[in-house]
Amino acid sequence: MIGEDDLRVFAAVVEHGGFASTARTLGTTRSAVLRRIERLERRLGVRLFDRTTRQISRTDAGDVLYRRAVHILAEISEAELVVSEFSAEPQGVLRVTCPIMIGHQKLIPLLPEFLMNHKLVKIQLSLSDDVIDQSLTHHDVALRWGEQEDSTLVVTRLGESHQVVCAAPSYLERHGTPSTPEDLFNHNCLMMNRLGLDYNEWTFRYSEGNRSIRTTGNFVVNGGSGHYEALISGLGIGRITDLRGREDIASGRLRRILQDFEPLAATPIYAAHKSSRLIPPKVRAFVTYLQRRMRH
Repeated sequence: MIGEDDLRVFAAVVEHGGFASTARTLGTTRSAVLRRIERLERRLGVRLFDRTTRQISRTDAGDVLYRRAVHILAEISEAELVVSEFSAEPQGVLRVTCPIMIGHQKLIPLLPEFLMNHKLVKIQLSLSDDVIDQSLTHHDVALRWGEQEDSTLVVTRLGESHQVVCAAPSYLERHGTPSTPEDLFNHNCLMMNRLGLDYNEWTFRYSEGNRSIRTTGNFVVNGGSGHYEALISGLGIGRITDLRGREDIASGRLRRILQDFEPLAATPIYAAHKSSRLIPPKVRAFVTYLQRRMRH
């Protein structure tokens, strides 16, 4: 088997054009370099160089071996760099962009543990429900809802969420509890305009398949926080993610309704970062941590 050192000496002879110059570069003797090349030739059973008293030149076999040697040595160097990255301490500013609700409900509660374990990392978090920095020019990691179509980014699935329909007990006591999605036509549904009209098309599951109901109501708001506060206050019926409503549903502040009609499909939550053969340790550590912790 050809050793890495043999390939490095052989490539150096080619690149420096002779045994003496190679010996000076490697800090050894001309005879030591020559012995290494002769041993390599004996092992391969071919001549790699044609020698004269004044110069050497590669044979056809030498040309083939040199092209392969350059590729192999580059792969070895890159492998060493990649592996060394795993042992490197994550450090520096980690710029993250994230939807507001995921940030409040899932991401921020997990940050103390991450930062405690990675004391050289600082996180700069941008919360927005707009899809900003699509190609991650200004951020290292983006948390996003739904399937990701940008093939230039590396995406890691972190978890999922479901849409649920809820109301405060005070609203249901005054107006009754809907038993079918069609009953919503006789109820006040909380509307959103910031995310477009599609948000007010609520999808329900029937035996024959999914069907959408266009909801209506006397309250329209442009943000998720305002929508949630209106829901808690008993203003109407709202559709939220189970991530946001989990604690209030468990405590009884909200009641989950129309559960038999909830769609089975979930909305995935992804972390995205730039595609690279060498991922910065801070990015790798952050995504790996979120992948482990956000599943719970």
